This record gives sequence, structure tokens and C-alpha cells, in this order.
Amino acid sequence: MADFRLFQALRFNTSVAGEPETVIAPPYDVVSDDDRSTIHMRGPFNISLVDYGETYPEDSDDDNRYTRAAEDLEAWVHLDVLKRDDQPGLYVYEQEFEVAGQSLRRRTVFGRLRLEEWDRKVILPHENTRADAKEDRLRLLRATRVHLSPILALYEGDLVPPIAEGAIGAPIFRAIMGGGEKHYLRPVRADAAEAFCRALADQRLYIADGHHRYETGLNYRNEARAATGTWTGEEPENFILAALLSSTDPGLVILPTHRLVKLTNRPPDLVAALTQLFNVEPAGEISDYGVETLVAKMAAAGRDGPAFGAAGLEPGKLHLITPRNVEEVVALTPSDHSDAWRRLDVALLQHAVLPAAGFVDTPENIAYNEWPYHAASEVNEGRWDVAFLLNPTPVVQVMNIADGGERMPAKSTFFFPKLATGMVMYPLD
Repeated sequence: MADFRLFQALRFNTSVAGEPETVIAPPYDVVSDDDRSTIHMRGPFNISLVDYGETYPEDSDDDNRYTRAAEDLEAWVHLDVLKRDDQPGLYVYEQEFEVAGQSLRRRTVFGRLRLEEWDRKVILPHENTRADAKEDRLRLLRATRVHLSPILALYEGDLVPPIAEGAIGAPIFRAIMGGGEKHYLRPVRADAAEAFCRALADQRLYIADGHHRYETGLNYRNEARAATGTWTGEEPENFILAALLSSTDPGLVILPTHRLVKLTNRPPDLVAALTQLFNVEPAGEISDYGVETLVAKMAAAGRDGPAFGAAGLEPGKLHLITPRNVEEVVALTPSDHSDAWRRLDVALLQHAVLPAAGFVDTPENIAYNEWPYHAASEVNEGRWDVAFLLNPTPVVQVMNIADGGERMPAKSTFFFPKLATGMVMYPLD
């Protein structure tokens, strides 16, 4: 099953590169265009300059952000800004963070993971991907031959013993980022690292974050294999940088991805249109306190079945939405999916709630946000018509859907916090 191995990491040498906070960055797929330039300015060796560098009107096939990324990496290695480990190993990556007023710590393990085709069912996806993102990542990997960002994959924590605390060294890299989020990198003793890899050998993994990066790794491996006459399966292109997370880790947080929509076919009375299928209960005014109360009501109602929140069905108002008859609502979802998939809150929202509200599914009519307060304020300030709020998808539901060979609708989950890019890298040369 899963082939997880020690690797010789490429890491920032902070004695040359500068303070740890100046070199790591959020992953490319959560950074807005507005934030990109600000992150670039954190320091001259910030990994974002390589991972998502600037583009210019005069860019050409010979001079573009991908070629510049390769040149920067080469220069940083030459300057000892980046150094490769002498020996292969694993690293524990700890993140301390706060969510919903609660302080948490999440522990993942960095290593290199053998790429497997989906149909082998060794590594399973849970969401669909977009072609444009994969093409961008492939061009960057071709140019640099370095896996800059890890995928995040889950393993069943009840089946794999954790690495003993005594086998994990003191932090060799510490960074405290905006908002107080803390990042620690700790080496794992060699014997414990080997034992952890062996324990995973009979296990199946589930991609939590990084579907695009994983499929890019597959595509690049296939290109490399096709370009050579011999292939042993041990070439570095057969592996990808991965951070593995236990499904029972107390710091495992999955946030819902709320929908902000523009209703081009909005019914004259939106509440009345929804009440044909749903109970629509007033839940107060749009405010921080109102949203907090609505989220609590959604969580309570969600214990008995699907439950949604809405901001903007009526001006300035919040509502709780639950099905009048669950089976009637489930019947509106695609019949070619499993019953488990058809009962996902996100599937019911997409195929029952949004159509009833007059939503036309085009990219310009929808946006996504993980924070209910922000989503509601976007409506209150007139930028979007309605925000539909979701409960989080339980991790067991994510894994069950993947086990069944299905993928959840896009933007179903948001694993929080994101892994920082630049903690470790996996070079192919």
C-alpha cells in the first residue's frame, strides 16, 4: 500500500537566509492577487518569489516566472541560502493556531511519498481539480525540478502508532506568523522514522489538500518515464513531497466553505420560494453576534440531518434552513452517485437549495469563503446577494466518500490551517 520514505530535504539555512518568518509563505492556491505582492516583500529569499513569482508583459518562452524560479533556486543554493540534508530523514511539522477561540496544535510528518495512479486505490482523492492550476504547477516543476509544496494526506490514526515524543528532536526551525500562528520543524530519530514508514506500508492514504500538486506529480513522472528507455521505479520522479496527518489528531480541523452567490434568476419572494422544500426560520439580524448564534443553531440542527444558514434572503436578515422532507430533497441530487454522496450537505446545497433560490451556476455568480462572519458581511455590504452557510464535513465522511471511489463537489472542505510552503522541499536532482 502506501510507500512513504525518508528523504534528503532541501531547507532554508536561516543563518544566511534570515529570520524564519521572512522565508516561508502560504501555499499558492490560498493567496489572492492583492496579497501576493505583500508576501513577496517579506524578504529577498521568500519562497513565494519562486512558488508564485510575478509575471510581466514582456515575458517570453525563455524568460518568464518559471525560468526565473529555476534561476532563483539555483542562485540560493549557490549562496547557501538553501542547503540539502546530508542524510535522509523524516521531519515532524507542528502548527499551533487558534480557531473559534480555541487554541490547537496539529502535527504532521514530512517525507516523500510514492506516486500511485488513482485506480490502484492506495492514495485516494476526495475533490475534483481544475486543469488551469495543474498546468501552472507542471510548468513550475519542469523548470525547477523541485517539489516546493507538500500535499497533505490523511492516514487512519487508529491503525498507525504515533511517533514517540522521545524520538522527536528539538525544533530546528521556528516561525511565528501574523495572527500568532506558530510553525515548528523537528527531526525524527532514524529508527523511529523507519518504523513509522513500515507502519504505513499496509495503509491507504486520503488526500486532504494538494490534489492539483499530486496530479501534477503524476503527470511529471509520466513525462519522465516516457522520455527514457529504462525505468526502475526508484527514480526521484516517482515520489512527491507529502505531509501525513493522523485522522485522529486533536488539531485536525475541517472548515466548511460557504457560498457567496449572485442570483440572476432570483424569485420575487426568496423565502417563499425556498419554503416549498425547506423550513426557513428567521435567525436574527446580520451581525457578529447574530452569525455566531446562527452557526450554533446550524450545528445543533445538523446533528439530526442537513442544515444550512443564509444571510440576505431578506435585507439584513439571517435564516436557518432545514429540509421539510429529507428524501424529497435527496431525490434532487444526481442519481448516479451513492446514497452517502447524495446526502452530503454540500451536495444538497448545490442541487436543491441553490436552484430553488434562482442560482445560475457560472463562475461570476459564485465565490467561496471559510469564515461565516466575513461571508455575511460581504452580503450586508452589497457585494453579493446571499451567503449560504454550511456545517463542516466530518473527516469520516470525507474518507468514506473517497473509499467509495467518489469525489465530493468542488470546495467541499477547507483543511485548516494550511501547510506553509518553504518548511522543507524535495529536490529531484
